[in-house]
Amino acid sequence: MAIEWKKLAYEDDVVTKALLTGKGDIIYASAIGVPAVLPIGSNAQILQVATDVPDWVDIPAPAAHTLNSHSIPDGAVDFDLQQATNLIVMNVAAQANLPVGAGTVKVGQICFAVSEKTFHGCTSEA
Repeated sequence: MAIEWKKLAYEDDVVTKALLTGKGDIIYASAIGVPAVLPIGSNAQILQVATDVPDWVDIPAPAAHTLNSHSIPDGAVDFDLQQATNLIVMNVAAQANLPVGAGTVKVGQICFAVSEKTFHGCTSEA
């Protein structure tokens, strides 16, 4: 068995368990080398930074957003029986430009050929 040496730390040089007084306490630096404790927040609160220190705040109301500020949906979008207003279907310059490549079209997709002014619906992907 090899001989091992371990450096012992003095209490003034470490953060002790005595700093933690409740379940969920978070230790953070209130200044360089100065530990502080933030008690656990309440249900429905989130942790944010306020003037360089963490703080619990109530979850704010959702901000207004646009549909294109999100990633592209990877499944059906449920409109919950609501109408789509001001909807524009996919446009192509001409009927000859309708999408035909595998994976670029789905059954039920609607497309408008601008030069011919005609609507087209995909009925088969194969």
